[in-house]
Amino acid sequence: MKKLTGKQVGRFFYEYGVITIAGILNAISLFCFVDPSNLIAGGVSGLSSAAAYIVCEFVGQDAFNVVKWIIYFILNAPLLICSLIFLRGDFTFKTIWSTIVCTAFGFLFSAYLPQSFQFAESKIIAVIFGGIMIGYSMYIANEFNGSNGGTEIIAKIVAKKKPGTDLSNVIFIANFAIMIAGCVVVMIIKHQRLGVAVYSLVYILMGSNVMGMLKRGFNHPQKFIIVTTRYDELSTEITSAFKRGLSYIDVEKTRADSGDRRIIAVIVQYRQAHRLKRLIKKIDPNAFTIVKDVHDVFSRPLFNRSYKTK
Repeated sequence: MKKLTGKQVGRFFYEYGVITIAGILNAISLFCFVDPSNLIAGGVSGLSSAAAYIVCEFVGQDAFNVVKWIIYFILNAPLLICSLIFLRGDFTFKTIWSTIVCTAFGFLFSAYLPQSFQFAESKIIAVIFGGIMIGYSMYIANEFNGSNGGTEIIAKIVAKKKPGTDLSNVIFIANFAIMIAGCVVVMIIKHQRLGVAVYSLVYILMGSNVMGMLKRGFNHPQKFIIVTTRYDELSTEITSAFKRGLSYIDVEKTRADSGDRRIIAVIVQYRQAHRLKRLIKKIDPNAFTIVKDVHDVFSRPLFNRSYKTK
């Protein structure tokens, strides 16, 4: 058996520490913002809330928090078993841990936190802050090869069986269907108006957009493809101004008068894009330029810190 190094042990505790934070943020979002406002989150969280409202019609609404977290864990259990069977590995164990942490802290919050910790004064504020928290929770869990369980497990299994499937559509459709069904239950039992469905939908979209922004970064790179006849001068200016490398691609002539052209391919930070556009217009106003967003530069993980403009 291979002996673990101190670095590997440290990495293990660090990753599971981050997954623990993701589970706690998930519990805070649901307990402090979603449940007090009678909103329905997507996935298993929303399903457990809807089921808890129905059960509490018979056992009393005071038991909602306890009943909700019991149902939350019960509904996640078969999905976690499926993950063990079909996915296994690091993702499954981290998802199990995140689910246990979220459930445990949900019970702790219900038992020990006073009602003043539950925000119900404004649904829009609950949607904003709850959405930010769940978005950040999903982001850090995903970054360390884990998840908050529920529909994310289903999406992973579908991806394994059908790699070409758009997972974002699978998750959104499942969350949307659960949200609509849950909101119908809330509207009937809690006598809420249709607005609860709108706020719940905004909460789901807020969470997914926060996760997307964090994954892309607030200064995400942009790729410039520049077809130019003044490639020597332009490449010299780019390397001098932006302190980075670039690539040349030879261009085959399609017209006799097209001149000697090359393609310059270079990636810059978002905040540097405007400066590069001005530089291109100054040196070669006739250059043909394509600009595309780049969502990841995985061969240089410190891209945004390593390359700085003067």
